[in-house]
Amino acid sequence: MLSRELSELLVELSIGVHRHAMYPAGHPSLAPVVDNVLGRLTGILEERGTLRIGVARRQLLVEGVVTDQKHPVLADLAGRIHDHQLGAVSFDRGVTATDVAGLLHALASDSEHGGTPLGFLPPEEFPHWERARLHRRGYEHLEISGEVGGERAGTEPATLLWLGLARAALMSEELPDTGPDVATLARRIAGHLGESGYAQAVAGHLLRLAEGLKGAGGSEAEEARRRVSELLNELDDDTLSRLVSVAGSPAQRKRFLLDASQTLAADAVMKVLRAAAASSAQTISHSMTRLLTKLAAHAAQGSDTVRSQADAALRENIEALIEGWELEDPNPDAYTNVLDSMSRAAPLFQESDSRDQRLSGADRLVQMALEVDAYGPIVGKALSDILEEAGARALLAMLREAPEGSEVGERIRSRLTSPSLFRHLVGSGRVDAESLRILIERMGSAAVDPLLDVLADSDSRSVRRLVFDALVGMGPFVAQRAVERLQDGRWFVLRNMLSLLQRLQYVPDGFDAQKLMEHPDPRVRREALPLALRKPGVRERVLVAALADDDERMVRIALLEVQDQVPDPVVPTLVNRVVRAEARAAEIRALGARVLGRVRSPLAVSALLDLVTSGKTLFGRMRMAAPSPAVLAALRTLAEAWSDDADAQEVLRMAQRSRDPEVRSAVRAEGGGPT
Repeated sequence: MLSRELSELLVELSIGVHRHAMYPAGHPSLAPVVDNVLGRLTGILEERGTLRIGVARRQLLVEGVVTDQKHPVLADLAGRIHDHQLGAVSFDRGVTATDVAGLLHALASDSEHGGTPLGFLPPEEFPHWERARLHRRGYEHLEISGEVGGERAGTEPATLLWLGLARAALMSEELPDTGPDVATLARRIAGHLGESGYAQAVAGHLLRLAEGLKGAGGSEAEEARRRVSELLNELDDDTLSRLVSVAGSPAQRKRFLLDASQTLAADAVMKVLRAAAASSAQTISHSMTRLLTKLAAHAAQGSDTVRSQADAALRENIEALIEGWELEDPNPDAYTNVLDSMSRAAPLFQESDSRDQRLSGADRLVQMALEVDAYGPIVGKALSDILEEAGARALLAMLREAPEGSEVGERIRSRLTSPSLFRHLVGSGRVDAESLRILIERMGSAAVDPLLDVLADSDSRSVRRLVFDALVGMGPFVAQRAVERLQDGRWFVLRNMLSLLQRLQYVPDGFDAQKLMEHPDPRVRREALPLALRKPGVRERVLVAALADDDERMVRIALLEVQDQVPDPVVPTLVNRVVRAEARAAEIRALGARVLGRVRSPLAVSALLDLVTSGKTLFGRMRMAAPSPAVLAALRTLAEAWSDDADAQEVLRMAQRSRDPEVRSAVRAEGGGPT
């Protein structure tokens, strides 16, 4: 069993991650949890020097001991780290508050709703600190499981990469001795693709394989290339398209295509290319497809000279094709022109018979208009076509190259920053983060209302996240305008505005989120709770209301908030509306029972005893209740905090004599209970 020190450290880590997810950087509620974690780490590392915490889906592994997956707090912490595609967290002696705060902030980032898991970040973006480390899932963390130094120590990196992919596909906890045949892997991948996090895990290993095999030599590297190529050919088109679509950010997917074009077999490269196009709802022109398919066929057969030349030509053309190819829009003008010129299927530019059709060469028309400083209807149509096809980035790039003092350039900038067009561009997803930053710098506070309109109405999570990030850095004016938007009665508008206010450092005077905790929609109440807790003087009333809420997630947030200290006015609600409430979920009641360990009140011990007993026998002795997560949690709490109580001692002795190993384990978990 885990020692008390390690158990308390893991709980403090979970509380710290939860707090950093709730509050913005610099909030006064964050410093205490960092100090708590650092204080417990310092004491533990004085003896050990280094502490490593392994991670499974619902459990943590510390010094060979696996935590109980039914423990709600520790299971939540394990799930958060696992969702970031991390295999372990480690601390070294001398860890600082800066190290701890940085690690908690990183783990608190949202990986489930549109965010990129930390384990999928490229090496240059992967967070690191001097005395605290995150370890990716895969072959890199083999040292944690003790395999480095054994038979695996001499294994080539290419083979380890392949075996890591096999482990992810098979959902195995251990690295296989040899990779299974590719047909088996392909079936497993296709069969489990819909499971949460599975596609991202497999795609992440494919990204690392393509990068790791680039430039690698030797027989094992060649064997790994052959196996990966066979696996990609074995996967059906829909499965491969799904894997490519979740393979990190657009920049990471582009790098994956480039790495694959340099390392994999020609037929596999073609399949990946088609999957990338399909995953972005685009197509490659028939002329280009025919050309590349012919090159791939010649690269696989024929004389040595023909194969070598065809293979080189195939890879050069693919690299030229995807250079500057964004997966969201794989058919910009330059790309289409290259395809058409290579196949000679059509002239480079054609005159349009209809004003409704896209102008061919629109980007060239705008460039010429900027150079000669002349504007007309056809230039206006070209601007609309570019915005429709490529978004604002292409136009902003042209404006950077425009001559100084260009009247056409100024006219285009004014058009881009008009509130109506700006709102349309942002809401349609045709503005990337850098382009949005440039436009906001020009518009200033005039950008706030259009951005809030998009935040209120957009159905796209990625668009809302982009707008969130932009608004957070725009100052107190944003908070005031967001509060005004709370007059809107639609629940999703209220939720989005409250979520924005949580991330802002400033909240206007007079704003009272407590009123919104009475909203009929639980999604609004959940976002109002962290803001209501910020207001001084009402914390206890807010916690009482949250613990009495019918929504289980509200109750869970409130329970995590009182992990350190339970105010006296909150205790009756905690006992009656959580611990004794049979309608509550088992995990919620269990978490409530654990929180009662912080309460020195007869009401607390009475509630715990009621939970673990079910009346009395004919001889007047207490009868143990059937084991459940809540009962086991209550027994642990009695053993840890109430072992000096006479009634608790009787129950603990009964538990120690129980035939159920879980019951006996619960009262011995911390060395508690009467002897």
